[in-house]
Amino acid sequence: MLASSFSEILDEEGINFEEFESRAIALGHAAIAEAISLSLERKDASLCAALGDGLAVHDRRPKTLASEIGDLAFSCRRARDRHGNTVVPLADFLDLPWCARVTPGARSFLVEAGADVSYQKAANLMARHGSRVSATTVMNSLRTAGALCAEEDAALAEDLFANGVTPPGEIESEQVLVEADGTWVSLQGVAGGEPDRVEIKALVAYGSKEKAGKKTRRTDCVHHGCVGSPDAFWTQGIAAIGTKFDLSKVEVCHMGTDGEGWCKRGTEFFPAKVRSTGHLDPFHVNRAVLSCFDKENARGAWHVLDVLNDGDREEACLLLEAMRDFGIAREKRAGEVVGYLRNNIDLVAVEGPSLGTMESENQHLYGSRMDSVPCAWSRPGASAMARVISRKSSKRAIPSLTRSRSLTPRRAEQRERRILSALAGGAGKVVECVGSGYLPPHRASLVGKSAEVRHAAGIDKGMVPVLG
Repeated sequence: MLASSFSEILDEEGINFEEFESRAIALGHAAIAEAISLSLERKDASLCAALGDGLAVHDRRPKTLASEIGDLAFSCRRARDRHGNTVVPLADFLDLPWCARVTPGARSFLVEAGADVSYQKAANLMARHGSRVSATTVMNSLRTAGALCAEEDAALAEDLFANGVTPPGEIESEQVLVEADGTWVSLQGVAGGEPDRVEIKALVAYGSKEKAGKKTRRTDCVHHGCVGSPDAFWTQGIAAIGTKFDLSKVEVCHMGTDGEGWCKRGTEFFPAKVRSTGHLDPFHVNRAVLSCFDKENARGAWHVLDVLNDGDREEACLLLEAMRDFGIAREKRAGEVVGYLRNNIDLVAVEGPSLGTMESENQHLYGSRMDSVPCAWSRPGASAMARVISRKSSKRAIPSLTRSRSLTPRRAEQRERRILSALAGGAGKVVECVGSGYLPPHRASLVGKSAEVRHAAGIDKGMVPVLG
Protein backbone atom coordinates (compact mmCIF):
# COMPACT_ATOMS: atom_id res chain seq x y z
CA MET A 1 0.00 0.00 0.00
CA LEU A 2 2.82 2.39 0.81
CA ALA A 3 4.62 1.57 -2.43
CA SER A 4 1.48 2.40 -4.40
CA SER A 5 1.11 5.70 -2.58
CA PHE A 6 4.77 6.53 -3.18
CA SER A 7 4.41 5.72 -6.87
CA GLU A 8 1.55 8.19 -7.15
CA ILE A 9 3.82 10.89 -5.73
CA LEU A 10 6.57 10.00 -8.21
CA ASP A 11 4.13 10.24 -11.12
CA GLU A 12 3.46 13.89 -10.38
CA GLU A 13 5.03 16.30 -12.84
CA GLY A 14 8.07 18.26 -11.68
CA ILE A 15 8.73 16.14 -8.60
CA ASN A 16 12.32 16.04 -7.36
CA PHE A 17 13.89 13.61 -4.93
CA GLU A 18 13.99 15.97 -1.96
CA GLU A 19 10.26 16.69 -2.21
CA PHE A 20 9.49 13.02 -2.86
CA GLU A 21 11.51 11.92 0.16
CA SER A 22 9.87 14.47 2.45
CA ARG A 23 6.33 13.59 1.38
CA ALA A 24 7.00 9.86 1.49
CA ILE A 25 8.34 10.11 5.05
CA ALA A 26 5.34 12.20 6.11
CA LEU A 27 2.92 9.71 4.53
CA GLY A 28 4.74 6.73 6.02
CA HIS A 29 4.83 8.27 9.49
CA ALA A 30 1.12 9.09 9.32
CA ALA A 31 0.33 5.50 8.35
CA ILE A 32 2.56 4.10 11.12
CA ALA A 33 1.01 6.43 13.71
CA GLU A 34 -2.50 5.36 12.72
CA ALA A 35 -1.52 1.68 12.78
CA ILE A 36 0.04 2.04 16.24
CA SER A 37 -3.08 3.80 17.51
CA LEU A 38 -5.32 1.02 16.21
CA SER A 39 -3.13 -1.67 17.73
CA LEU A 40 -3.20 0.12 21.11
CA GLU A 41 -7.00 0.23 21.05
CA ARG A 42 -7.17 -3.48 20.20
CA LYS A 43 -4.81 -4.34 23.04
CA ASP A 44 -6.87 -2.21 25.40
CA ALA A 45 -10.02 -4.07 24.41
CA SER A 46 -8.41 -7.47 24.99
CA LEU A 47 -7.05 -6.43 28.39
CA CYS A 48 -10.40 -5.08 29.56
CA ALA A 49 -12.17 -8.23 28.38
CA ALA A 50 -10.25 -10.22 30.98
CA LEU A 51 -10.21 -7.93 34.01
CA GLY A 52 -9.45 -9.49 37.38
CA ASP A 53 -11.82 -9.78 40.30
CA GLY A 54 -12.90 -6.51 41.81
CA LEU A 55 -12.21 -4.49 38.63
CA ALA A 56 -14.94 -2.94 36.54
CA VAL A 57 -14.70 -0.62 33.53
CA HIS A 58 -15.62 2.91 34.55
CA ASP A 59 -15.31 4.95 31.34
CA ARG A 60 -13.39 5.34 28.09
CA ARG A 61 -11.31 8.40 27.35
CA PRO A 62 -9.37 9.69 24.33
CA LYS A 63 -5.61 10.13 24.68
CA THR A 64 -2.95 11.73 22.49
CA LEU A 65 0.76 11.05 22.82
CA ALA A 66 3.52 12.98 21.05
CA SER A 67 5.97 10.60 19.38
CA GLU A 68 8.89 10.58 16.97
CA ILE A 69 6.56 9.73 14.06
CA GLY A 70 3.71 12.11 14.90
CA ASP A 71 0.78 12.23 17.29
CA LEU A 72 -0.70 8.92 18.42
CA ALA A 73 -4.46 9.38 18.93
CA PHE A 74 -6.40 6.54 20.54
CA SER A 75 -8.88 5.84 23.31
CA CYS A 76 -8.42 3.62 26.35
CA ARG A 77 -10.69 2.38 29.11
CA ARG A 78 -10.38 3.20 32.78
CA ALA A 79 -11.47 0.80 35.48
CA ARG A 80 -12.11 1.03 39.22
CA ASP A 81 -10.91 -1.52 41.74
CA ARG A 82 -12.77 -2.61 44.87
CA HIS A 83 -11.24 0.28 46.81
CA GLY A 84 -12.36 2.93 44.34
CA ASN A 85 -8.92 3.60 42.83
CA THR A 86 -8.54 4.23 39.11
CA VAL A 87 -6.81 1.52 37.08
CA VAL A 88 -5.79 1.95 33.42
CA PRO A 89 -5.09 -1.59 32.14
CA LEU A 90 -3.31 -0.48 28.95
CA ALA A 91 -1.03 1.98 30.77
CA ASP A 92 -0.21 -0.62 33.44
CA PHE A 93 0.57 -3.20 30.74
CA LEU A 94 2.91 -0.83 28.86
CA ASP A 95 4.38 0.76 32.02
CA LEU A 96 3.35 4.17 30.70
CA PRO A 97 3.92 7.01 33.21
CA TRP A 98 0.93 8.67 34.79
CA CYS A 99 -0.44 11.65 32.85
CA ALA A 100 2.09 11.07 30.05
CA ARG A 101 1.85 13.37 27.04
CA VAL A 102 5.02 12.11 25.33
CA THR A 103 5.94 8.52 24.49
CA PRO A 104 8.96 7.05 26.31
CA GLY A 105 10.85 6.84 23.02
CA ALA A 106 10.20 10.49 22.22
CA ARG A 107 11.20 11.46 25.75
CA SER A 108 14.53 9.65 25.32
CA PHE A 109 15.10 11.48 22.04
CA LEU A 110 14.37 14.85 23.66
CA VAL A 111 16.77 14.07 26.52
CA GLU A 112 19.56 13.04 24.15
CA ALA A 113 19.06 15.99 21.81
CA GLY A 114 18.54 18.48 24.65
CA ALA A 115 21.91 17.51 26.13
CA ASP A 116 23.63 18.65 22.92
CA VAL A 117 21.61 21.63 21.69
CA SER A 118 19.19 24.19 23.15
CA TYR A 119 15.75 23.12 24.28
CA GLN A 120 14.07 24.89 21.37
CA LYS A 121 16.42 23.31 18.81
CA ALA A 122 15.74 19.87 20.31
CA ALA A 123 11.99 20.48 19.96
CA ASN A 124 12.50 21.61 16.35
CA LEU A 125 14.49 18.46 15.57
CA MET A 126 11.66 16.21 16.71
CA ALA A 127 9.07 18.31 14.90
CA ARG A 128 10.94 17.78 11.63
CA HIS A 129 9.35 14.35 11.19
CA GLY A 130 7.45 13.85 14.45
CA SER A 131 5.16 15.63 16.88
CA ARG A 132 5.53 19.25 17.83
CA VAL A 133 6.43 19.89 21.45
CA SER A 134 7.45 23.01 23.34
CA ALA A 135 10.87 23.90 24.68
CA THR A 136 9.36 23.56 28.16
CA THR A 137 8.56 19.90 27.42
CA VAL A 138 12.20 19.32 26.51
CA MET A 139 13.36 21.07 29.69
CA ASN A 140 11.01 18.99 31.85
CA SER A 141 12.25 15.80 30.18
CA LEU A 142 15.86 16.73 30.99
CA ARG A 143 14.92 17.68 34.56
CA THR A 144 13.13 14.36 35.08
CA ALA A 145 16.01 12.38 33.60
CA GLY A 146 18.51 14.24 35.79
CA ALA A 147 16.41 13.58 38.90
CA LEU A 148 16.27 9.87 38.07
CA CYS A 149 20.06 9.84 37.57
CA ALA A 150 20.54 11.58 40.94
CA GLU A 151 18.26 9.06 42.64
CA GLU A 152 20.17 6.13 41.14
CA ASP A 153 23.57 7.70 41.92
CA ALA A 154 22.57 8.25 45.56
CA ALA A 155 21.33 4.65 45.86
CA LEU A 156 24.61 3.29 44.45
CA ALA A 157 26.62 5.47 46.85
CA GLU A 158 24.56 4.30 49.83
CA ASP A 159 24.98 0.67 48.83
CA LEU A 160 28.75 1.11 48.52
CA PHE A 161 29.57 3.29 51.53
CA ALA A 162 26.81 2.28 53.96
CA ASN A 163 26.07 -1.33 53.05
CA GLY A 164 29.38 -2.44 51.52
CA VAL A 165 27.81 -3.57 48.24
CA THR A 166 30.07 -2.75 45.29
CA PRO A 167 28.54 -1.69 41.96
CA PRO A 168 28.59 -4.25 39.13
CA GLY A 169 31.78 -3.11 37.39
CA GLU A 170 33.05 -5.57 34.78
CA ILE A 171 36.54 -4.23 33.96
CA GLU A 172 39.22 -5.76 36.17
CA SER A 173 42.14 -3.36 36.47
CA GLU A 174 44.74 -2.93 39.21
CA GLN A 175 45.09 0.75 38.37
CA VAL A 176 42.55 3.54 37.91
CA LEU A 177 43.47 7.06 36.81
CA VAL A 178 41.19 9.89 37.95
CA GLU A 179 41.11 13.57 37.02
CA ALA A 180 38.85 16.05 38.83
CA ASP A 181 38.12 19.72 38.32
CA GLY A 182 35.25 22.19 38.35
CA THR A 183 33.70 24.43 35.74
CA TRP A 184 31.40 27.40 36.37
CA VAL A 185 28.10 28.26 34.71
CA SER A 186 25.76 31.23 35.08
CA LEU A 187 22.69 31.17 37.33
CA GLN A 188 19.33 32.75 36.57
CA GLY A 189 16.99 34.56 38.93
CA VAL A 190 19.71 35.34 41.46
CA ALA A 191 18.78 37.65 44.32
CA GLY A 192 20.94 40.65 45.06
CA GLY A 193 24.18 39.82 46.86
CA GLU A 194 24.07 36.08 46.01
CA PRO A 195 26.58 34.36 43.67
CA ASP A 196 25.53 34.53 40.04
CA ARG A 197 27.51 31.43 39.02
CA VAL A 198 27.59 27.85 40.26
CA GLU A 199 30.33 25.22 40.02
CA ILE A 200 29.83 21.93 38.20
CA LYS A 201 32.07 19.42 39.99
CA ALA A 202 33.29 16.82 37.51
CA LEU A 203 35.60 13.82 37.28
CA VAL A 204 36.74 11.37 34.65
CA ALA A 205 38.21 7.94 35.46
CA TYR A 206 39.92 5.61 33.02
CA GLY A 207 42.26 2.65 32.92
CA SER A 208 45.05 3.93 30.67
CA LYS A 209 45.84 5.93 27.54
CA GLU A 210 46.49 4.70 24.04
CA LYS A 211 47.75 6.22 20.81
CA ALA A 212 45.16 6.79 18.08
CA GLY A 213 47.05 8.24 15.15
CA LYS A 214 48.51 11.55 16.27
CA LYS A 215 46.20 11.75 19.27
CA THR A 216 46.28 10.11 22.68
CA ARG A 217 42.96 8.87 23.97
CA ARG A 218 41.74 7.56 27.30
CA THR A 219 40.40 4.02 27.46
CA ASP A 220 37.26 2.87 29.29
CA CYS A 221 36.24 6.36 30.41
CA VAL A 222 33.54 6.99 33.00
CA HIS A 223 32.38 10.52 33.77
CA HIS A 224 30.47 12.02 36.66
CA GLY A 225 29.37 15.61 37.16
CA CYS A 226 26.83 17.45 39.30
CA VAL A 227 26.18 20.44 41.53
CA GLY A 228 26.52 19.44 45.17
CA SER A 229 28.66 19.11 48.25
CA PRO A 230 32.12 17.49 48.01
CA ASP A 231 31.01 14.50 50.10
CA ALA A 232 27.97 13.81 47.93
CA PHE A 233 30.00 14.33 44.76
CA TRP A 234 32.81 11.97 45.72
CA THR A 235 30.67 9.18 47.18
CA GLN A 236 28.50 9.17 44.08
CA GLY A 237 31.52 9.63 41.82
CA ILE A 238 33.39 6.64 43.27
CA ALA A 239 30.20 4.58 42.95
CA ALA A 240 29.93 5.71 39.31
CA ILE A 241 33.50 4.55 38.72
CA GLY A 242 32.46 1.20 40.18
CA THR A 243 29.81 0.77 37.50
CA LYS A 244 32.63 0.25 34.97
CA PHE A 245 35.65 -0.83 37.06
CA ASP A 246 35.53 -3.66 39.59
CA LEU A 247 36.54 -1.75 42.72
CA SER A 248 37.52 -4.97 44.51
CA LYS A 249 40.36 -5.41 41.98
CA VAL A 250 41.68 -1.84 42.10
CA GLU A 251 44.94 -1.49 44.04
CA VAL A 252 46.38 1.84 42.83
CA CYS A 253 44.73 5.17 42.07
CA HIS A 254 46.48 8.22 40.63
CA MET A 255 44.39 11.37 40.97
CA GLY A 256 45.14 14.61 39.14
CA THR A 257 43.65 17.88 40.41
CA ASP A 258 44.22 21.64 40.28
CA GLY A 259 44.83 21.88 44.02
CA GLU A 260 41.30 22.86 45.06
CA GLY A 261 40.40 21.54 48.51
CA TRP A 262 37.38 19.51 47.38
CA CYS A 263 39.39 17.99 44.52
CA LYS A 264 42.25 16.83 46.75
CA ARG A 265 39.81 15.10 49.11
CA GLY A 266 38.98 12.51 46.45
CA THR A 267 41.74 10.18 47.63
CA GLU A 268 39.96 9.88 51.01
CA PHE A 269 36.93 8.15 49.52
CA PHE A 270 38.62 5.20 47.85
CA PRO A 271 38.72 1.94 49.83
CA ALA A 272 41.54 1.77 52.39
CA LYS A 273 43.30 -0.98 50.46
CA VAL A 274 43.72 1.29 47.42
CA ARG A 275 47.03 3.20 47.38
CA SER A 276 45.84 6.65 46.30
CA THR A 277 48.34 9.24 45.11
CA GLY A 278 47.47 12.85 44.37
CA HIS A 279 49.04 14.86 41.54
CA LEU A 280 48.89 18.58 40.87
CA ASP A 281 47.96 18.98 37.23
CA PRO A 282 51.07 20.09 35.24
CA PHE A 283 48.86 22.40 33.18
CA HIS A 284 47.94 24.45 36.24
CA VAL A 285 51.52 24.44 37.55
CA ASN A 286 52.93 25.66 34.23
CA ARG A 287 50.23 28.30 33.84
CA ALA A 288 50.75 29.58 37.37
CA VAL A 289 54.52 29.87 37.02
CA LEU A 290 54.34 31.48 33.57
CA SER A 291 51.89 34.08 34.87
CA CYS A 292 54.67 35.43 37.14
CA PHE A 293 56.81 36.69 34.25
CA ASP A 294 56.59 39.22 31.46
CA LYS A 295 57.38 38.15 27.91
CA GLU A 296 60.93 39.46 28.09
CA ASN A 297 61.58 37.46 31.29
CA ALA A 298 59.72 34.30 30.24
CA ARG A 299 62.94 32.29 30.31
CA GLY A 300 62.93 32.63 34.08
CA ALA A 301 59.73 30.58 34.20
CA TRP A 302 61.42 27.68 32.42
CA HIS A 303 64.25 27.69 34.96
CA VAL A 304 61.71 27.41 37.80
CA LEU A 305 59.81 24.66 35.98
CA ASP A 306 63.02 22.72 35.31
CA VAL A 307 63.82 22.73 39.02
CA LEU A 308 60.26 21.65 39.84
CA ASN A 309 60.32 18.79 37.35
CA ASP A 310 63.59 17.57 38.85
CA GLY A 311 61.72 17.07 42.13
CA ASP A 312 63.33 20.00 43.98
CA ARG A 313 60.05 21.64 44.97
CA GLU A 314 61.22 23.82 47.86
CA GLU A 315 64.23 24.92 45.86
CA ALA A 316 61.92 25.99 43.04
CA CYS A 317 59.89 28.09 45.49
CA LEU A 318 63.07 29.71 46.80
CA LEU A 319 64.23 30.40 43.24
CA LEU A 320 60.91 32.06 42.37
CA GLU A 321 61.12 34.19 45.54
CA ALA A 322 64.65 35.24 44.60
CA MET A 323 63.51 36.24 41.10
CA ARG A 324 60.72 38.26 42.70
CA ASP A 325 63.18 40.04 44.99
CA PHE A 326 65.43 40.91 42.04
CA GLY A 327 62.48 42.24 40.05
CA ILE A 328 62.55 39.49 37.42
CA ALA A 329 59.16 38.09 38.43
CA ARG A 330 56.00 40.07 39.22
CA GLU A 331 56.03 40.75 42.95
CA LYS A 332 52.38 40.20 43.84
CA ARG A 333 51.74 37.31 41.47
CA ALA A 334 54.97 35.53 42.41
CA GLY A 335 53.97 35.61 46.08
CA GLU A 336 50.58 34.09 45.24
CA VAL A 337 52.15 31.31 43.14
CA VAL A 338 54.72 30.48 45.84
CA GLY A 339 51.86 30.10 48.31
CA TYR A 340 49.97 27.93 45.81
CA LEU A 341 52.97 25.65 45.28
CA ARG A 342 53.73 25.31 48.98
CA ASN A 343 50.10 24.54 49.82
CA ASN A 344 50.25 21.67 47.32
CA ILE A 345 53.90 20.78 47.67
CA ASP A 346 53.18 17.07 48.23
CA LEU A 347 51.30 16.93 44.90
CA VAL A 348 53.86 18.72 42.71
CA ALA A 349 56.09 16.65 40.37
CA VAL A 350 55.00 13.34 41.86
CA GLU A 351 56.08 10.26 39.96
CA GLY A 352 53.29 8.56 38.07
CA PRO A 353 51.51 8.34 34.72
CA SER A 354 50.65 11.37 32.64
CA LEU A 355 47.14 12.44 33.59
CA GLY A 356 46.51 15.19 31.05
CA THR A 357 44.23 18.10 31.92
CA MET A 358 40.58 18.45 32.87
CA GLU A 359 40.23 22.03 31.65
CA SER A 360 39.63 21.04 28.04
CA GLU A 361 37.56 18.02 29.13
CA ASN A 362 35.16 20.19 31.10
CA GLN A 363 34.89 22.72 28.31
CA HIS A 364 34.24 19.99 25.74
CA LEU A 365 31.59 18.18 27.78
CA TYR A 366 29.89 20.77 29.96
CA GLY A 367 30.99 24.23 28.88
CA SER A 368 30.11 23.75 25.21
CA ARG A 369 26.47 23.11 26.13
CA MET A 370 26.04 25.03 29.36
CA ASP A 371 28.29 28.10 29.10
CA SER A 372 29.31 28.64 25.47
CA VAL A 373 26.15 30.54 24.50
CA PRO A 374 24.28 33.21 26.50
CA CYS A 375 22.21 31.05 28.83
CA ALA A 376 21.64 30.68 32.55
CA TRP A 377 20.48 27.85 34.76
CA SER A 378 18.80 27.09 38.03
CA ARG A 379 20.84 24.98 40.43
CA PRO A 380 18.67 21.86 39.97
CA GLY A 381 18.65 22.38 36.21
CA ALA A 382 22.44 22.72 36.01
CA SER A 383 22.95 19.60 38.11
CA ALA A 384 20.43 17.62 36.06
CA MET A 385 22.09 18.62 32.79
CA ALA A 386 25.57 17.74 34.12
CA ARG A 387 24.37 14.29 35.22
CA VAL A 388 22.75 13.58 31.85
CA ILE A 389 25.86 14.72 29.93
CA SER A 390 28.02 12.53 32.18
CA ARG A 391 25.84 9.51 31.53
CA LYS A 392 25.92 10.05 27.76
CA SER A 393 29.70 10.47 27.72
CA SER A 394 30.16 7.34 29.83
CA LYS A 395 27.70 5.34 27.70
CA ARG A 396 25.75 4.62 30.89
CA ALA A 397 22.02 4.12 30.54
CA ILE A 398 19.79 6.99 31.66
CA PRO A 399 17.02 5.62 33.90
CA SER A 400 13.55 5.53 32.36
CA LEU A 401 10.51 7.11 33.94
CA THR A 402 8.31 4.16 34.88
CA ARG A 403 4.67 4.23 35.92
CA SER A 404 5.48 3.60 39.56
CA ARG A 405 8.17 6.31 39.62
CA SER A 406 5.81 8.85 38.06
CA LEU A 407 3.21 8.43 40.80
CA THR A 408 3.08 11.77 42.60
CA PRO A 409 3.03 11.83 46.42
CA ARG A 410 -0.46 13.35 46.36
CA ARG A 411 -1.87 10.64 44.10
CA ALA A 412 -0.13 7.92 46.14
CA GLU A 413 -1.62 9.34 49.35
CA GLN A 414 -5.11 9.42 47.83
CA ARG A 415 -4.85 5.82 46.68
CA GLU A 416 -3.60 4.66 50.08
CA ARG A 417 -6.35 6.57 51.85
CA ARG A 418 -9.03 4.82 49.78
CA ILE A 419 -7.52 1.41 50.53
CA LEU A 420 -7.35 2.07 54.28
CA SER A 421 -10.88 3.42 54.28
CA ALA A 422 -12.17 0.28 52.58
CA LEU A 423 -10.28 -2.00 55.00
CA ALA A 424 -11.37 -0.16 58.16
CA GLY A 425 -15.01 -1.36 58.01
CA GLY A 426 -18.07 0.31 59.56
CA ALA A 427 -18.18 1.59 63.16
CA GLY A 428 -20.02 -0.45 65.83
CA LYS A 429 -19.49 -3.80 64.11
CA VAL A 430 -19.78 -6.70 66.60
CA VAL A 431 -17.13 -9.40 66.37
CA GLU A 432 -18.66 -12.80 65.81
CA CYS A 433 -18.22 -15.25 68.71
CA VAL A 434 -19.17 -18.74 69.81
CA GLY A 435 -21.07 -19.34 73.06
CA SER A 436 -23.97 -17.84 74.98
CA GLY A 437 -24.01 -14.08 75.10
CA TYR A 438 -21.04 -11.91 73.99
CA LEU A 439 -17.57 -13.28 74.64
CA PRO A 440 -14.52 -11.70 72.96
CA PRO A 441 -12.61 -14.24 70.83
CA HIS A 442 -9.57 -14.19 73.18
CA ARG A 443 -11.65 -15.37 76.22
CA ALA A 444 -12.94 -18.82 77.21
CA SER A 445 -15.54 -20.06 79.72
CA LEU A 446 -14.37 -22.15 82.70
CA VAL A 447 -17.88 -23.32 83.62
CA GLY A 448 -17.79 -27.03 84.36
CA LYS A 449 -14.04 -27.08 84.98
CA SER A 450 -12.50 -28.34 88.25
CA ALA A 451 -11.73 -26.02 91.16
CA GLU A 452 -7.97 -26.39 90.56
CA VAL A 453 -8.34 -25.14 86.99
CA ARG A 454 -10.50 -22.19 88.03
CA HIS A 455 -8.05 -21.32 90.85
CA ALA A 456 -5.03 -21.46 88.50
CA ALA A 457 -6.85 -19.30 85.98
CA GLY A 458 -7.53 -16.75 88.70
CA ILE A 459 -3.83 -16.59 89.64
CA ASP A 460 -2.81 -16.05 85.98
CA LYS A 461 -5.42 -13.32 85.66
CA GLY A 462 -4.27 -11.61 88.87
CA MET A 463 -7.63 -12.01 90.57
CA VAL A 464 -6.41 -14.34 93.35
CA PRO A 465 -3.70 -12.94 95.69
CA VAL A 466 -0.64 -15.10 96.11
CA LEU A 467 1.12 -15.03 99.49
CA GLY A 468 4.80 -15.81 99.61
